[in-house]
Amino acid sequence: MPVRKPARGVHAELALLQRELNDLVGRLVDTEAPARQHVGEWLPAVDVFDCRGKLTIVVEAPGLAPASLRVACRGGKLVISGERREVRPPGGAGFLCMERPQGRFTRVIDLDLAVDLAGAEAKLRDGLLVIAIPRLKDRRGRETVIPVEAEQS
Repeated sequence: MPVRKPARGVHAELALLQRELNDLVGRLVDTEAPARQHVGEWLPAVDVFDCRGKLTIVVEAPGLAPASLRVACRGGKLVISGERREVRPPGGAGFLCMERPQGRFTRVIDLDLAVDLAGAEAKLRDGLLVIAIPRLKDRRGRETVIPVEAEQS
């Protein structure tokens, strides 16, 4: 005699469907995640905040010189990149532990606020790159009334 599975209830079916959807969404998120870093690449910590009419971006960049950093705006995105070169200990000594990241990095920050790029400043001090971009009054949310007139026939 064949063994029959007991009939599932509606709640069990919905729970199974929910689990399957969660798994699917999880896999989609993993595939859309940015590509894994290549060897020799790293990501500095970044803080972004809006204060006193300016968008301020603070990037941890200890040991980097201004010449090794690049800040550019392209397509509504702020692109911050740079490179920390490997430092060899003097006298041909070998590392016992090496934790400070080396190599290139690129950070991209969406500028979804109205900003004045012509007034932007970037300063490197005490290992922090501080980028200040003045904000513009955003007119997109403002209502503009267009009068409706009757057309003469």
